[in-house]
Amino acid sequence: MTELLIRGGHLFDLQRAEAADVLIRDGMIAEVGPGLTTSGTVLDARGKIVMPGYVNAHTHSNQALEKGLCDRFPLDAWMVIASYGGVNAELSPRDLYISALVGAIEMIRTGSTSVLDMPRIDMARFAEGSDAIMQAYADIGLRAAVAVSYTDVNFAASLPLELVPGLSDTLKPRRTAAVADVISHLEAFVSRWKGRHPLLSPMIGPSSLPRCSTELFEASVDLARRNGIGMQTHLLSGKSQVMIGKERYGGSTVEFLKRIGCLEDWASFAHSIWLSDEDVNIFGDSFAVAVHNPVSNMKLGAGIAPMPELRKAGAKIALGSDGASSADSQNMFETVKGAAILHRINHEQDDWILAEDALDMCWHGGAAAMRQKLGRIEPGHAADLTVLHTRNMFHAPKDQLAGQIVHSELGNSVDSVVVGGEVVMREGAITRIDEAAIHAEAQEIVSRLYAHLPDRMRRFEEVRPMFQELERRVNRTELHFARFCG
Repeated sequence: MTELLIRGGHLFDLQRAEAADVLIRDGMIAEVGPGLTTSGTVLDARGKIVMPGYVNAHTHSNQALEKGLCDRFPLDAWMVIASYGGVNAELSPRDLYISALVGAIEMIRTGSTSVLDMPRIDMARFAEGSDAIMQAYADIGLRAAVAVSYTDVNFAASLPLELVPGLSDTLKPRRTAAVADVISHLEAFVSRWKGRHPLLSPMIGPSSLPRCSTELFEASVDLARRNGIGMQTHLLSGKSQVMIGKERYGGSTVEFLKRIGCLEDWASFAHSIWLSDEDVNIFGDSFAVAVHNPVSNMKLGAGIAPMPELRKAGAKIALGSDGASSADSQNMFETVKGAAILHRINHEQDDWILAEDALDMCWHGGAAAMRQKLGRIEPGHAADLTVLHTRNMFHAPKDQLAGQIVHSELGNSVDSVVVGGEVVMREGAITRIDEAAIHAEAQEIVSRLYAHLPDRMRRFEEVRPMFQELERRVNRTELHFARFCG
């Protein structure tokens, strides 16, 4: 039995704001109250604020070394450069390990204690790559659900190529993998990691519905259900995907998900931007989780997700940073603030998302996406806690403290971080790894990646005019939504 006592902090979550001790036993919160004692380790939090750690419910660790990759590129063009940049953009298992560590360091330093990672891995090195990412999270001590991402069709299959004459001659849809082979890799990954480590959960991540054949997506749903594991995918992150869904599924993509039994509590859907009013109602009546990525959506000009509408409909909503090559940050303080203020520009005041609402999405929605008891300072919940110093903040009543954390804090006040009862950062120092050595190796990888960036950009320039025309035509397409959401 291992114990950790967090002594004398000002505890803050959505249920409490009080000075008390937190006794942690074997990774779980055992007691909360004044005057607690332990024979184990003590973390002195007197004069500091103790809150649940943030849950980053959607990112891509393979992108952690691509901050600043590109600017002023809409979603589909960005996909060509970032996700499908060519052979020189592929990462070795060691690269994936370092990339995951770099992202984890940033998350811990900015108060996140858990992540739902959806890394893209080359199928030829799937086992080695997925194991490297899991090992990275094990080594640094971050709680992680890893939904390895995959597809069996190329990017062209996810575009409405018929909108631009000649585009289908340049970009040809084709199969890239056999469904049975993909499922075999996934089954092996789940078998290797399910129940192996207390902080790690294997999940599956079909890249998105347009980038998977219907056969593969339905096989993925079956695999998740049979194995009792979580699944995450991208849902309607671009306006063009509404058209793809109508053509492929004969109507709404969300209706298709309902039809195949995918809107369950083991499934989460990143972005969820281009939802019709009926889609919103279907989501609200389901057990699935929509994951809001406000910063990434804004940077790529992808659209404004209907989060106030989803909240009214009763849907579960989590928050995610998205990958660093689109959002450029793994800082959930930035994401939480973005979620709180983005929708004020196109909604009435009564529908604005309050600071406590944004924290609820991050903590409780994130817990739903992770399928774990997170986000509360309460016995029986995971001991994942972030300690903030008060050099930049002030003790205040509960509502005002929530406002400070959401609207005025960007992570500079993070002092110490506890994950599963272990102090993984103490007074600003990462405890489990040599951070300087990891950063030095990461710089070598970044230098190699960016040395080939001009070649990637030159290849993109060959199709840029057609992508710009596709973007214009998609934007002019009327989707006949009862509500325009973007």
